[in-house]
Amino acid sequence: MNGELDKLRTKFSRFLVILLWLHLPVLLLTAYALDKPPYGAVIAGAVLAGVYHLSWLKNGIAESTRYISAVALMGEPVIFLYLLRGHDWQMDVHMYFFAMLALTIAWCDRRVIILAAITVVIHHLTLNFMLPYLVFPNGGNFNRVILHGVIVAFQSTVLIWFCNMLVDSFHRNEVMNNEIEAKNEALEERSKAAEAAYEAKGVFLANMSHEIRTPMNAILGFCHLIMRTDLTDKQRDYMSKISGAGSSLLRLINDILDFSKNEAGKLTLERRSFNIRNAVNNQIFLVTNEADAKNVRLKTLFAPDIPHRVIGDELRFNQVLMNIVSNAIKFSENGSVTVEVKLTQPATEKVNIAVSVTDTGIGLTQEQQKNLFNSFTQADSSTTRRFGGTGLGLIISKQIVEQMSGKIEVKSVANEGSTFTFNVVFDSAENDKRDVTYVPEHIQALRVLVADDNPASREILQSIFASWSMKIDLVASGEEVIGALVNHQNSNTPYDLLLLDWKMPGMDGLNTLKVMHADTQINQFPHVILISAYGREQFEQEAEKSGVTSFLTKPIEEAALLETIVNLFNEQKAPDKEKLPDTPTVSAHAQGKQVLLVEDNAINQEIAAELLMDAGLNVDTADNGLIAVEMVKANPDKYHAILMDVQMPVMDGIEATKTIRQTMSAEQLPIIALTAHAYEEERNKCFKAGMNDHVSKPIDPQVLVQTLDKWLHKDEPSIAQVPVKQTDVAKESENLPDNLPPFDIATALVRVNGKRKLLRKLIINFADSFEHVVKELKNKQLANDMEGARRQAHTLKGVAASLELAEVSRAAHQLELAYAAQDLSNNQSLLSNLEAIIKPALEAAQSLQPAQVKNTAVKSAGLDFDAVINDTALLRELLVKRSLRARSSFEELAGKLNTSSTEMPLLPVKQAIDKLDYEKALAALDQLLMSKADKSS
Repeated sequence: MNGELDKLRTKFSRFLVILLWLHLPVLLLTAYALDKPPYGAVIAGAVLAGVYHLSWLKNGIAESTRYISAVALMGEPVIFLYLLRGHDWQMDVHMYFFAMLALTIAWCDRRVIILAAITVVIHHLTLNFMLPYLVFPNGGNFNRVILHGVIVAFQSTVLIWFCNMLVDSFHRNEVMNNEIEAKNEALEERSKAAEAAYEAKGVFLANMSHEIRTPMNAILGFCHLIMRTDLTDKQRDYMSKISGAGSSLLRLINDILDFSKNEAGKLTLERRSFNIRNAVNNQIFLVTNEADAKNVRLKTLFAPDIPHRVIGDELRFNQVLMNIVSNAIKFSENGSVTVEVKLTQPATEKVNIAVSVTDTGIGLTQEQQKNLFNSFTQADSSTTRRFGGTGLGLIISKQIVEQMSGKIEVKSVANEGSTFTFNVVFDSAENDKRDVTYVPEHIQALRVLVADDNPASREILQSIFASWSMKIDLVASGEEVIGALVNHQNSNTPYDLLLLDWKMPGMDGLNTLKVMHADTQINQFPHVILISAYGREQFEQEAEKSGVTSFLTKPIEEAALLETIVNLFNEQKAPDKEKLPDTPTVSAHAQGKQVLLVEDNAINQEIAAELLMDAGLNVDTADNGLIAVEMVKANPDKYHAILMDVQMPVMDGIEATKTIRQTMSAEQLPIIALTAHAYEEERNKCFKAGMNDHVSKPIDPQVLVQTLDKWLHKDEPSIAQVPVKQTDVAKESENLPDNLPPFDIATALVRVNGKRKLLRKLIINFADSFEHVVKELKNKQLANDMEGARRQAHTLKGVAASLELAEVSRAAHQLELAYAAQDLSNNQSLLSNLEAIIKPALEAAQSLQPAQVKNTAVKSAGLDFDAVINDTALLRELLVKRSLRARSSFEELAGKLNTSSTEMPLLPVKQAIDKLDYEKALAALDQLLMSKADKSS
C-alpha cells in the first residue's frame, strides 16, 4: 500500500462527499429557474450523494466506494439533462459529462475511469433507444451516439494513460522514500555506534587517567621524601628535576581527565554556598610565587555590589580562574596581571558574575584567537615554541563556563597583552543560612597582627578577617613586626595573635621571633601562627623552640584558619570546674515554640531533649520517621520545627522528610537533620530530600541552638513560654565524680549544658543499653542480619561520641563500616577489640548505679496511692502525648507519694520514662494502678 497515494485518495473522497451534496441546492435552483417540479431531481441527487456517503463512512476509500463514486459522478449530468429537456442548453450540459469523467482521475485507479466511461455510454444508448427525445429533439440518431462514444473513449484513454503515469510516480516516490528511510536508519545506527565509541573513548581516557595518577602521586610523594634526606648537590638537582617533570605530567593527566569527563558527559556541577571574594583571592594566593619568579605584579579588583556569598560549584569556578590566571602569568614577564570581578546586571535570585583577566604579555594574533578554544590547540603550535601546554586548559574552561550558563571570550593585540573574560551564573546565597561562618565573640575581640611581604597575601588575609568582622594590622617585614609589637606594648594594647610568614626578605619569620624574644621592651608575647608554603618539617623543631604555637600552610583556607584560632584560644581559657557553661537559649521570639525531636536512640534523644528544653523550647519526641509523619499529619500546625535523625528503623529521616514535604514546604515547617555523618554527600542527600539544615553528632549545644534560631520564624506565635532552667551546682552534682575513666567528664558536661545529674543518668543508661552489645552483635551476625547489626553499631557509635568515649565510638564505627560492606573477614578481631574497649566503660557506668537499683528486693511500703490517684491522670496524658514533661510530672507524683522514685513498684515506670519509652511507661503505670485496685477490692 502506498501511503502518499492513499493520502491523496482520502482527501479526494472527502471532497466528493461535499461536491455531491452541493448538487442538491444547485438542482433545486435550476428547477425553479426553469419552472419545473424539483422533487424528482432533488430526490435523485440525494440518493446518489447518500449512497456514496454511506459507503465512504463504512468502507473509506475501498474499491466499492470508488466504483459507487464513478456511477454517482456520471449520474449528476443525467439529472441536469432531465431538468433541461427541451431547453436550448440541453446539448451544452453534455460537457458536464466530460468534466465529471475527468474528476475520476483523482482516484488514480483506471478501473474507476473505465466504469465511468461505460456508464456514460450506457446512458446514451439507453436514452437513444428508449427516450430519444431527451437527447435528440428530432428523434434518435445512432451515429451521433457513436460519435459521442468515440469522444468518451478517447478522453477515457487519455485519462487512463495519465492515471498510469501518476500511479507510477507515486510508486517510484514510495520506493525512494523507503530507501531514504532505510538509509536514515542505517545512518542513525552508525551515529549511535560512533557516539558510543566516542563515549567509550572518553570513559577509557578517564579510567586511564585515574590509573596513571596513582603511580604518579607515589612518584611525587617519594621525590618529596627523598629530598628531605641527605643528598649530594647533584642528587638533589636530579630529584628536583624529576619532581618538576612529574608535577608537569600530573597537570597534563588532570587536564586529560577533565576533558574526558566533559566529552563523556560525566562532569557534574555541585551546588553549595561559598564566598566569591575568598574564592578569587585564594586562587591568586596560589600563583603568587609563580608571579614573583617572573616579576609579574598581581592585582585584584572587586566591584562594590558583588554579593558576599553565592551558590554554585566553587571548585570548577576556581579551576577556570586558575587556568586563565596561570596562562596570563606564563605569557607575561616583568609586567602585570589584573583580575577584575563585577556584575553584568543587578543581582536578584540569579547572580551573573563577569571575571576579566588582563595581562601585559605577548598577546595573540587574530588567527591565533580563532583557534584558541579548539581542542588540543596551542596559540603557538610550532616545535620551537617558547611555552609548553596541551591546549586543553582553555577548552576545559570553555566547557565548564558553558555548563555554568556563561561564555568565555578573548580580546588581544599581538605584543601588547590580552584580556580574557568569562561570565558565569550563580544562585544568590545572601539569604542562605547553612554556611554562614560563626565566629565566637571572644575571637572577634582579639587584636591581630599579620606579617607577610607579599601584597596579595596581605590583601587576602585582610578580606578573610573582614568577613569575620575583625580588624587587623598589616606589616610587610620582620622589622615592622618588632616595631608594631613595641608600640602596642607601650600603649598597653598588646597583640593577642601574630600571623607570621616564614619566608620574608631580610629578617625571615624565625629570625623575627628570635629578635622578639630578645627584645627587652616586649614582655607580653602574642600567640604565633607560622605560615609557610613549604610544609613545616624543615623548621618544626626550631620553630617550636621559638614559641610558635601553630602552623598553617599556604594557601590558607578560611575554615582551617578559624579552627586553628578558636582551638588555640579555647585551650588558653580552660573552664573552671566549679563554673558550669552558660546555657545557650533561643531568641526571645522563639521562646516557648514547639519542636518535634525524631531520634530512635534513647540516650541521644534525652540529651537533645534536655538541651532543647534548656534553650526555652517545648519538645515532643518520636522514635522513628513513621511516628513523626503520623504526629505531623495529626497536628499539622502544632510544630514550628523538626529535628530529624537520618538513620532510624521502620522509616528513616530521609523518607520521613520526603513524606512530610508532600504536604508542607520547607518554609512552612523547617526540618533539620541530625546525623553522625558530616560528609558533603550526606549533607546533599538531606537537602535534596527537603531538609533545611544539618547538625552533626555528637551535638554541640551552641550549634544546635544557633541552627534552630535561624529557622524558627519570627512571625509565628509561640505556644507557651518555657522558663529556661538555671543549673545549680549543688543540686546537679548527684555524686558524679570529676574523673571517671574512660569517660571524659569535663567535655561531656559541655554537651549537656553542665547538667551533672543528667550526665550521670545517661552514663547509667549507657550501661543498661549496651551491657550485652557484643553478644547481640554476634547474634545478629549469625542470623545474617547485617542491617540490624550495622544499625546497632551506628547507634553505639553515636551514643559513645556523645558521652565522650572516643575509643568506643571509633571501634563501633569500624564495625558499622564492616557490616555496611558485608565484609566479615575481620569482624572477629573488631568485636574482640570492641569488647576490650567497652568493658572498662561499662564497669565505670555500673559503679554509678544506686544500691536500690542493684538490689531488686526493694521495700514497697508507704505508697499512698489513694491520696494522689487523681495526679496520675496528668501523667497518663503526658505519656500518651509523648511529652518530655512526663519526667517532671513523674517526679512530682513520687514526691507526693513520699517515696523515692527508684523504689519498687515505681521503678519500672521511672526506668521506662528515663529511656523515653512512653508506651512501656504507660503500660507499667496502668499495671501499677490495676494492681492497687485489685488489692483494694
